[in-house]
Amino acid sequence: MKIALDAMGGDLAPKATVEGAVLAARDFGVEVVLVGDRDALARELASHDAANLPIRIEHAPESIMMDESPLEAVIAKPRSSMHVGLELVKRGDADAFVSAGNSGAQMAASMMVLGNLLSVDRPAIASVVPTSEGLALLVDAGANVEVKPIHLVQFAIMGSVYWRHVRNVSRPRIGILSNGEESSKGTDLTRAAATILSQMPSYVNYIGYVEGRDINRAKADVIVTDGFTGNVALKTMEGMASFMLGNLRELFTANWRGRLSYLLVRKHLSEMRTKLDPHEYGGAPLLGVSGVSIIAHGSSNSHAIRSALRAAAHEALVKQVNPEILDILAKIQPSVPVKPTGGKGIRALFSRMRERLQRHPKEGEQSKTGELAEPAAAGERKRTGELPIVNGTAARDTTPRPVVEAAPAVNGSASNGERSPKETSKPAEPVIEQPIKH
Repeated sequence: MKIALDAMGGDLAPKATVEGAVLAARDFGVEVVLVGDRDALARELASHDAANLPIRIEHAPESIMMDESPLEAVIAKPRSSMHVGLELVKRGDADAFVSAGNSGAQMAASMMVLGNLLSVDRPAIASVVPTSEGLALLVDAGANVEVKPIHLVQFAIMGSVYWRHVRNVSRPRIGILSNGEESSKGTDLTRAAATILSQMPSYVNYIGYVEGRDINRAKADVIVTDGFTGNVALKTMEGMASFMLGNLRELFTANWRGRLSYLLVRKHLSEMRTKLDPHEYGGAPLLGVSGVSIIAHGSSNSHAIRSALRAAAHEALVKQVNPEILDILAKIQPSVPVKPTGGKGIRALFSRMRERLQRHPKEGEQSKTGELAEPAAAGERKRTGELPIVNGTAARDTTPRPVVEAAPAVNGSASNGERSPKETSKPAEPVIEQPIKH
């Protein structure tokens, strides 16, 4: 496997990223493409014994800082290490992309460069969390603050497929995070999603609601929620783990009795520390994009980068997960339809931005403001109300209406070409939320 690594991304880059790449190449035989400033990376790489390792450098003259606005940074820096690395994946010159940089920018760039999988409205961050019996998957861990029921259904399908192939669990147990186990609990959002999932036993092993305390009790293999709730839950677990380990450290170093006790239990404490350490898991895949994009924690050290590269090089993730997601979503469309993509909303915005960054010849000349001119055919369709041409055939609005609303309002702008009730003729540009930094 060949992995493109954003060597300029993260709080400790490029030192930690280069060292992590050396460790991964040496330990796992992973071929790594370091993307970033050639001179800086060459100097850093020279400090390691990497002459015989499968590591090369791909020059990128720009880099996106952690505190930059995601959308603005992606538009203003088309030659950033993040954009260049994702382009390698799109062209087939790399199997996956890893970054510990600005996670909001990575999500925006992944959607623009790689694009969403067909029928996936919202890519979601899938974060691994420790449980009493091993590991579980939390989806979404911070990419989508507000969602619709159809999005939770898609998260459940994507998480189930990922867990089945990557963790070899034949029928992963899927639960929706709620404030109680009873079906009457939750919100209109969770109840609507639960109704749909309960009618899909052939594709999803839905077991019902799970509470926050059940996440680490291994009640479910995949826990589905919105990005706001998932982010809070994940940060709470990380904070509690740090608090507990800190208190244990004080307990065992307070006096000679504590130090003696530590000698008796240090092996078990070491295992627990490893299990609770987020650096062990490296990063979280952004499920739902047409390629493999791994979001690593912003504070990733060399060990975390090594772990993220190992996760990205998983053959099943690269070759099997996305095809099966596409297959299942295609089969459930008659019963759980998604409104067709139109000319407005967040996906259309990303499409226009992708065209701008790549200077697509079909879009014609640039205007004086720097924006690409709208194609004449598109303008004519807008004037006459004619539907666009899809695969050589005029699209027909014959899609059955969904059981639940499938055109979410994203930061004031309706997605998938449908207007929200308060939307004007020109929707406001959506703001990409800054997802959790893994």
